Amino acid sequence: MNEASDKIVVLTALPLEYQAVRRLLESPRRVDHAGTIFEQGRLAGTSYTVYLTATGPGNDSAAAITERAVSFVQPRAIFFAGIAGALKADISPGDVVVATEVHAYHGGKQDPDGFKARSRSWEASYQLQQVAQYVANVGTWREKLPAEVRASTSVHFKPIVAGDVVLNAPQESSLRTFLDHHYNGAVAVEMEGAGFASAAHKTQAVPHLMIRGISDRADGTKQNTDGQGLQEAAASHAAQFLAEVIAQIAPPSAPVVGADSTTSRRSSDELVWQPLAQPAVVSWRKDLVPMSAYTSGPSLLELHLAPVPSTSRVPAVRMPQLAAELVDLGRAEGFFTNLERVEAHDSAEVALVTVRDHRGRSAGLAITRSGQRSAWESLPNPGMTYVLDEAHTRDRIAILLTLLDSIDGPTASSYAPAVAIENTRMVTAERLSEVNPNRASLRVTDAPIEVEPEEAFDAEAISTHSREVAEELTARLLYSFRNPRRHR
Repeated sequence: MNEASDKIVVLTALPLEYQAVRRLLESPRRVDHAGTIFEQGRLAGTSYTVYLTATGPGNDSAAAITERAVSFVQPRAIFFAGIAGALKADISPGDVVVATEVHAYHGGKQDPDGFKARSRSWEASYQLQQVAQYVANVGTWREKLPAEVRASTSVHFKPIVAGDVVLNAPQESSLRTFLDHHYNGAVAVEMEGAGFASAAHKTQAVPHLMIRGISDRADGTKQNTDGQGLQEAAASHAAQFLAEVIAQIAPPSAPVVGADSTTSRRSSDELVWQPLAQPAVVSWRKDLVPMSAYTSGPSLLELHLAPVPSTSRVPAVRMPQLAAELVDLGRAEGFFTNLERVEAHDSAEVALVTVRDHRGRSAGLAITRSGQRSAWESLPNPGMTYVLDEAHTRDRIAILLTLLDSIDGPTASSYAPAVAIENTRMVTAERLSEVNPNRASLRVTDAPIEVEPEEAFDAEAISTHSREVAEELTARLLYSFRNPRRHR
């Protein structure tokens, strides 16, 4: 969670869902970014600024707008709010469902034995589930509902299924039978949750949660319930519950209550940079990736941790196992998606895994025999150019530091970090929110910007001071980018 941010993103699909949230914002104003229109306004009674936008119906659109919103706003949390149809008899119109998990139910295989589901699922962020549970337990959010429905409105913490069709069919219909058979724990159905949850999960650092108001029973009676105004009521209930969840998120920079004295002392320890007599030896991405897998491709952000002093060398026999572990780590942490093809390479000197998908995204993880840990990924590309945005880069370096710290390999007592930008000709250093997607920025050279590992820090600093390390490395990288004569 970006604990320094006072920004929240809220996504909706339908106009009535959008209006239900918008009514809770103070003086909303229009903000445009890369073709997407947001409205920015303070959530009444809180210190949070909400960025609200509509995705339109469907999972693909929800995924695209989620990624764009996180990149642009860099929020503390992101939510999807709207309406859904109930799948269970004990879930009534007007109730609120907090999606503890979202299942994409359209994946599967059709063979002579019938359709076999191969679903994908994403859990909501634990932090936000806890806040939502607190809001539900306290119950004061109901005071903003009409008096006649306060007592009868319930909140459910259950899974939701998401597909690309509007379900409004009797219990005996084939689709409802399928959902009951394969996703019996799900209590509601809608059309955007899978795209939202999948894209939000990839961000890793931004907690996400979906909140749905129940507007109908998805059983063939939708036309009647819609005519009674239950869609509007359901959207309003979801928005009111959402507003209270946002209000109960600890304010930016709030102290952690109940931390033990050891943790408190450790968190307050100063980050110490240890100057090196000469830069540590680092292998850049171009040195790590074999020619058979190397392509110039997109502009990349690289992060390398060179061990100081060099650790005992990793046995060559361990390299294939390390490559497999890097694949598993990348998928488990959302660095690689389940849909991306990950290629593993190993030799006596390095184990590495790389991915490059059809959208041009490139990413990789590596560990060398000397113990160097490396990660790289594409820079944001909102239009015709790649963007080196200070806040975005700082956040990504902090995430990559944590990812590298999770590698189960030899650990040094200290690490000397190095960062770089590769393929720089189409890179511009500016805020993502100000980039003109139709304008290209050309540098006179495509030479990489490389910040050498001239200082080291204790290995423990990766977990306790990753944000500070990321801030320093980002500052050095931007300075080198803007002053190319000073880069190595």
